[in-house]
Amino acid sequence: MNDTLRRNAGRVATATTVLLLAVAVAACSSHTDGRPTSTSAPDTGGTAMSTNPALPPDFHVVDATPTSQQQAQDTVLGYLAKTLKELPPGTVFDNSRYPGSGNTPCTDEPTGTPPNEYADKRQAVFPPGTNAEEMIAKMGQIWSSWGWHVVERDGFRKPNQFGYGPDGYALQVVASNPPGYPPTITGVSPCYPGNLARDDIPVPAVLAGP
Repeated sequence: MNDTLRRNAGRVATATTVLLLAVAVAACSSHTDGRPTSTSAPDTGGTAMSTNPALPPDFHVVDATPTSQQQAQDTVLGYLAKTLKELPPGTVFDNSRYPGSGNTPCTDEPTGTPPNEYADKRQAVFPPGTNAEEMIAKMGQIWSSWGWHVVERDGFRKPNQFGYGPDGYALQVVASNPPGYPPTITGVSPCYPGNLARDDIPVPAVLAGP
């Protein structure tokens, strides 16, 4: 091999190494807040804890790390049920279109058991004739009345409402696409040790108000 060929081969090898390093760095830095960054399109509603917006300096979060998946699940379902109590009679939260609700890794660690969060995604089905956009706004008002920080976020269909509790739990409701379908409501727990994750705890398919 002459000197020119050797130099060209060296340049190719160096460029390949740089490219591989860049890909590896990008993969390792995809999660910047210790919680999963949603890779799904906004029309799925995303995940409440994903890429959280900055909270006001006077809003203090005491992260109530669940001690079991049962506790995380019960608390998420409890907040959903508490929301239902203040919505029109006949409203239901139905997860039949989202059977994948459950444990989600909080990080993309390639080895070991990453911490998990519990996420429960459902359709918010209102009685006929109910204005869904008004109900989305009402849910934000409900969460605000609990002392939660509530915002409408860019990057998701509007109207939407994202509520963040002082205990680290979160709720979100996002308008449907196309319009005319039920909005999506999701509850998410703080992260907990991955060894606590289970897949044998039953979840009610439908939550109904009083």
